[in-house]
Amino acid sequence: MELKDIESKLASIEAEIRKFLEKRAEELLLMGKASEETKTTLDKLGTQWKEISARLLTVEQSIVSRMGGGVPDQPKSLGEIFVGSDGYKAMQNGAKESGKIKIGSFHTKTITNATGQNQPLVPDFRMPGIIGPGLRRLTVRDLLPNNRTTSNLIQYTKENVFTNSAAMQAGENVAKAESNITFTLANAPVQTLAHWLGASRQVLDDSPALEDYINSRLMFGLKQVEEDQLLTGDGTGQNLSGLITNATAYNRGTAGGDVDVDIIRKGKTQVQDSFFEPDAVIIHPHDWERIELTKATGTGNYLVSVPQVGAVPRLWGLDVVPTPAIPVGKFLVGAFRMAAAIWDRWDATIELSREHQDFFIKNMVAILCEERLALTVFRPLALVYGTLPQPGS
Repeated sequence: MELKDIESKLASIEAEIRKFLEKRAEELLLMGKASEETKTTLDKLGTQWKEISARLLTVEQSIVSRMGGGVPDQPKSLGEIFVGSDGYKAMQNGAKESGKIKIGSFHTKTITNATGQNQPLVPDFRMPGIIGPGLRRLTVRDLLPNNRTTSNLIQYTKENVFTNSAAMQAGENVAKAESNITFTLANAPVQTLAHWLGASRQVLDDSPALEDYINSRLMFGLKQVEEDQLLTGDGTGQNLSGLITNATAYNRGTAGGDVDVDIIRKGKTQVQDSFFEPDAVIIHPHDWERIELTKATGTGNYLVSVPQVGAVPRLWGLDVVPTPAIPVGKFLVGAFRMAAAIWDRWDATIELSREHQDFFIKNMVAILCEERLALTVFRPLALVYGTLPQPGS
């Protein structure tokens, strides 16, 4: 294989690696982990990249050797020293078969420490991509309807009070009972969520993987704050007015001996009392862990979960959504698809620009990530927020 063919093959593999790194970033953002298929493909591509790179190095060194050049200060391998020794040449000319061959000043450190850095026997392999930290799974947006808007303000009419006077009538020629409904015009402004960071142009040019990493980390950081705002935004200033802020307080009390699952079940009934059918409950992962680890007295069997089965978390017919976005010891149960909706004005985007302060003359790039959205909570009675009993309380 000629040099240009090897270089073309290497470029093709690097393009594939970059594509699957982008896919891995998307999977981390959406699912919290990369799929096995993506990880396996990246491992195979990394191996191919290593093999082709080694072949390219061999061809380049061969070309340099034929041109009478060489790599300065490159130490010889043990085999090169051996076959070039006077003792080996003497053996080739018929000398005795046994004897000592002096190696000289060979770097013995490379034999005893073959995994060290900058050693000549085994070249370093730079694995493509950047190893990132754990990313929180983002789930709240998936519970709500997602709509589009072209405005900067969402207005909607809410029923305020319904006075139902429907009754059986006394007879003919009698005035019918009059019912009454009052309405409120509610507003939900579209808010901007954004952040940016600076990077050198050289870094972005020289390391496409770093650019992808910055993009994915910026996007995840944006979505993490979005989830916090959707759930707990207090509605002040530029904050969204979140689900918990608008939810109805749990009011069904705690009887003696009630535990977490009892309170969640009563919260479900409170939502049903308002004629909505709840579909999910949001709790902190630590609280869900405590519920799943609950065992029956005497038998020791788990009451809620089956350790051998990785089933979708459910409780009382509700999807369980564990997220650290909700405080420990709290729960939010509701008919989420009936209660609220998200309105996207701008989808989350990444933009690069050199037009910031003195970035042009410093070869710096500003990387901006932003989105615009609104949250409307139509039916507060469809959401119930309360406190779970704590162990020992």
